Amino acid sequence: MQASRLHQIMIDITPYIASVPPEQLQEGGNPQYPAALLFLLNHFAKAIMSQLAQEVSRDTLAADPIGILAVTIFSTPEFQYNGHSLIDVLWAKYHKVCPVLFGITGTEKSAAGRARLGWRVDGGSEVSPQEHYDHMTGFAAGFAAITLRDFSKSRNKSPAPIHLFWTAMARILSTPNNEQTPTHYVVLYNMLKHSVPRFIGFYGLTAIAALRSACITFPSGGGPQSASGTGSDSTVLAVQALPHSWKKDLNLTL
Repeated sequence: MQASRLHQIMIDITPYIASVPPEQLQEGGNPQYPAALLFLLNHFAKAIMSQLAQEVSRDTLAADPIGILAVTIFSTPEFQYNGHSLIDVLWAKYHKVCPVLFGITGTEKSAAGRARLGWRVDGGSEVSPQEHYDHMTGFAAGFAAITLRDFSKSRNKSPAPIHLFWTAMARILSTPNNEQTPTHYVVLYNMLKHSVPRFIGFYGLTAIAALRSACITFPSGGGPQSASGTGSDSTVLAVQALPHSWKKDLNLTL
């Protein structure tokens, strides 16, 4: 907590809290925040993203403790500005590496389109498709683990309210057929794979309707085709197979 008491160097926090109108932040004077604490929170956000890309991309169940840690830190009142969380520092990084969560689309058939989809460039060259999908796996599972958290028994306010999960899912499901890519399906699959009990716990029957839309209606329009052009891409088939695993593991029928 020592960094929260470092007031030697203060900065205007307005550019770092995008989810709150600047005029609201500026009520009562110039919104100042400890630069050292912002520096530490930024590095914490970088560490979260690194763990999601490296560890959760291989084991999506590892997302849960990372999600708990993230919301715990960003919900801590001592790290906030007048009750406003600094979690936008994390969302800014998410916006760059996993744009489809924010409704951004692009084709995987061009460098410009791949860049819009968050395709990483390493050493001047694009990573392979598999490495890209692995990154999306980690980021999507992490997003679900961060946003689908129950704060009903916490003294603190959730810095990542559950409507963010619903909104991101709606953005993906609103993607026109001709703009859907394997990236969309990889992200959708890993948002939902381990999240169903919590999702239904928050939204009830409405969640079941949304899951039906995601796994049945959304892929029915065609979506991306396999490399051979003989059928749907494997990422589409994976999303369509989710209800079968939920039926087996959770006794859930959509």
